[in-house]
Amino acid sequence: MGIQIGALFFLIFTITLGFLKKMNIGVLALGTSLVLGYIGNVPTRDIIRGFNSSLFLMLAGVSMLFGIAQHNGTLKLIVVKMIQISGKRAYLMPLMMYVVMYLITFLGAGTIAGFALSALFGIPLAKELDSDPFLLTTMGQLGSIGGGIAPWAPTGIIGLELARNAGITGNISTTMMINTFLATAFASIISYIFLKGYKLKSSTKETEKSKFNRDQLITLLAILIMVIGVAGFNMNIGFLSFFISVILIFLKVGTEKEALSSIPWNTLLLISGMGILMNLVVLLGGIKLLADTLALLMTPKTSASILALTSGVMSLFSSTSGVVMPTMIPTIPVIQETLNLQNIIPGALLLSAVINGSSPSGLSPVSTGGAFVMASYSEFYELKGDDFAQKFKKLFIISMMNMLIVVLFILIGGFNLTIYS
Repeated sequence: MGIQIGALFFLIFTITLGFLKKMNIGVLALGTSLVLGYIGNVPTRDIIRGFNSSLFLMLAGVSMLFGIAQHNGTLKLIVVKMIQISGKRAYLMPLMMYVVMYLITFLGAGTIAGFALSALFGIPLAKELDSDPFLLTTMGQLGSIGGGIAPWAPTGIIGLELARNAGITGNISTTMMINTFLATAFASIISYIFLKGYKLKSSTKETEKSKFNRDQLITLLAILIMVIGVAGFNMNIGFLSFFISVILIFLKVGTEKEALSSIPWNTLLLISGMGILMNLVVLLGGIKLLADTLALLMTPKTSASILALTSGVMSLFSSTSGVVMPTMIPTIPVIQETLNLQNIIPGALLLSAVINGSSPSGLSPVSTGGAFVMASYSEFYELKGDDFAQKFKKLFIISMMNMLIVVLFILIGGFNLTIYS
């Protein structure tokens, strides 16, 4: 029991210290893994086995490919053209933001790219329409969460990898996509009403009509080939993305410098370091202790919603894919066993609860999505006095609201609409 508590303490200490000192939690995790391994008498070679090289390659490859697409303007033009479809019906713009970002991230750009694009285009568009900037960014980021769970997108890759390592079986990828769509669509409808999207009025300005150039058309074809290769032929998304990226560089569609600079090394360090620490915590029994503690608070009816709420609160202050998912997903089989839920609640449903409870919290200004929004907001609006603090507070409340909406959706049985196999 002592080493189990110690392992959980090291995990919580690492996350808290990283948050307070604004340090990369993955780097901290590498250091604390060494100390915890020494205390727990775990050989260094066993600690290093926690490094997931397959996941590292997949995320790096996908980031490189979509970095090229972002630098040559392909992703930007897709967003602009989709928004133009709404025309004079300004009240459709928030809904279009959801759809556009869903499609962009579903194609493989990933949730973080969707968060960034939502902020980069949502804020100036909102200023032009004289509307609440948080309306468009919230809708876009909810769409990014929905599409970003695709099995070839970074968050989807992480979720599937963690689920398989935890022994969660079934048609995980399909159920993750369906449940995440249901949860984010439900949250976006409530947000649309709460933030008064239906009151938006058309702008008198005209958006410049642009066509895809040669480089952008080639990039669109490359993305399509990547999706077909992964979805249709079960090719490794990391190696395929690297291969396609090299071809695009040879065709001068993008540059090697731009492609490599697009790889989020901080995020990769975060995920890798936390993966090593989490593997060590699992070896020392810390995750089993956490699961047993959560199980004491759960009933078969509330297990999914409590998992979602716990994950959501954690994600308000930390990375969903880098911290929360690696911490919470391994607890699912233990909770099922403790509460005898194996034949009552599918592991895929509890997996969806963790992912969807934590993802809306990414809109928090102290998390990834909200940070993009506040940075873009500060660039386009002149914030005076307490303005920044007020907007910070409002965005935090919006992220909390969306998290609780998803928890409520799960509690009333929203995920029971999905067929599990």
